Amino acid sequence: MTGSGLMMRRSERHDIALPAKVRVAPEHGEAVVYAKGVADEKGWLPVELVDFSTGGFGFASGYFFPRGVKLEIRVQSPVPGDERILLSCFIRIMRVQMTDRRPAYLCGASFADATEEVREQAEALIEELGGGELGGGSC
Repeated sequence: MTGSGLMMRRSERHDIALPAKVRVAPEHGEAVVYAKGVADEKGWLPVELVDFSTGGFGFASGYFFPRGVKLEIRVQSPVPGDERILLSCFIRIMRVQMTDRRPAYLCGASFADATEEVREQAEALIEELGGGELGGGSC
């Protein structure tokens, strides 16, 4: 934070509209439990990435995730016939904001394990976004 009260980001964010899926990390499995049938058989829940940077990202969800919870995220290429996993890593929820009564939530997350592999995946995804292949733009 600066003296003016404005929040400064460490990395440039890119607007994005990309489907992804998340599930609660094993170490938080007892703290966050969903009703039967909400997640798929492996615990994955659908979300929509709305912004992305090398420091973290925002996503929209129809499910509540408490601040501080650790999740696993997986982003697969949306290009038909392209089965590549563009990003697979653990994240930590930093903020949650209810956006309307559906319910719907806007979540902000940071990378929980900022390893070199995760950084490379994030940079590769940003590179694809910059090329317009996945429909993103910088903000």
